[in-house]
Amino acid sequence: MMSRFARAYRGVVVGFGYAAGIGLAALALLITTDVFIRNLGIGNFPWLLEVSEYVLFVATFLAAPWVLRENAHVSVDLLLTGLPPNVRRVLDAIANCLGVAISATLAWYAFRVTRDGIVRGDLIFKELVVPEWPFLAVVALAGCLLVVEFSLRMFRRQASNRRGA
Repeated sequence: MMSRFARAYRGVVVGFGYAAGIGLAALALLITTDVFIRNLGIGNFPWLLEVSEYVLFVATFLAAPWVLRENAHVSVDLLLTGLPPNVRRVLDAIANCLGVAISATLAWYAFRVTRDGIVRGDLIFKELVVPEWPFLAVVALAGCLLVVEFSLRMFRRQASNRRGA
């Protein structure tokens, strides 16, 4: 059962990573097309700036759990490299615990704001008029996935420490 959950979770996280990448690639193509047709004097995409904001926002939150899972995030290990391994393990555990707490708080508030946005029917009025709640729901979902990923990091580290001890 656990391996089935792990495979499903991994599929979701990797799928969201791919979705973020596809969104950014589509955005690059749209911007290139917009510049091209504008220079030809054919027209432009007046909604592209707004769509760019939405894609960047959504891609950032969709990709965050995948980036954490792949350990591809930016980290400054200058201080850590000079510390003994047991101190590094403690600091890593503290960082993962803080990650769980912060991600859980983010998810909790994002769920509340999403629910309120749905109930009120909040809309974003710019070039396009779109409901606000789907963007907030992405934040809530990413927060939940980050909680899972930080927790898995703690369990993986703990298991590797037991094996290595």
